[in-house]
Amino acid sequence: MNILITGGSGFIGQHLVPVLTGAEHHVTILSRRKKSSSNRYLTYLQWNGKEMPLGIGLYDVIINLAGASIAGARWTEAYKKEIMESRVQATRACVSYINRSPRPPHLFLSASAVGYYGFDATGEVDESADPGTDFAAQVAQAWEGEAAQARCRTAMLRIAVVLGQGGGALEKMVPIYKAYLGGRFASGKQGFPWIHIDDVVGIIQWLIDNESVSGPVNVSAPEQVDQATFSSALADALGTKDLFIIPKFALNLIFGESAVLFHGGQWVRPRVLEDHGYTFAFPNLKAALADAV
Repeated sequence: MNILITGGSGFIGQHLVPVLTGAEHHVTILSRRKKSSSNRYLTYLQWNGKEMPLGIGLYDVIINLAGASIAGARWTEAYKKEIMESRVQATRACVSYINRSPRPPHLFLSASAVGYYGFDATGEVDESADPGTDFAAQVAQAWEGEAAQARCRTAMLRIAVVLGQGGGALEKMVPIYKAYLGGRFASGKQGFPWIHIDDVVGIIQWLIDNESVSGPVNVSAPEQVDQATFSSALADALGTKDLFIIPKFALNLIFGESAVLFHGGQWVRPRVLEDHGYTFAFPNLKAALADAV
């Protein structure tokens, strides 16, 4: 199978690509930097994040993971514009390619986020829930709106906080907790949706094979926890303590508008995956953290 991936050099791509090439799928990664590979199943093409490069071939699956990190910097107006445009433009380029292709792919997987539901959601949300109204929700809606225009089977991956080695949220969190500086954000009662990186990869593989699934898919573990429970579990996994409580006003002073990423949250249920029989490798937070750290 020929598979095209945007954003394939990121955290998820670093885990996904070796699995796909190991299964002898031919993978092409669109990268903003010029790269090469000695792996005969892996090819890099340089692009600008807005238009498909000239001479691009035909693909069976397109996986769109491109986009500036929503937690990469304080949300200045300039960075908010970068977050939005990086997602919308990359997705629009993929959709344009699909809709003009003489042989469209049979599947388009486009990343989104559980931020679709907003960061003030208090009840359980599944894929049928209404979107939120904050900036993160607006980004996810615009992102998914572009993807939905593709004329092939399309699934929007509403990805939770990804736990795994070599990057992601834990790359920043583990050193803080090892220094005994970790702790609860605000009340700690806000939902903290999470997913192990092996399940992100597994869900993508499963969606490639499961032709009955399309539309939004919550890529989140079935065990729902609040942020205080996650903090305590991470400290236990590292053999440390989560001693601190960072109040909401302090988070607002430090991070500005993006503080909502810390004192807000969602209670996410992966109903589509459950209803269609996906088997999680790490359904339990304790086991997921033990493996990830």
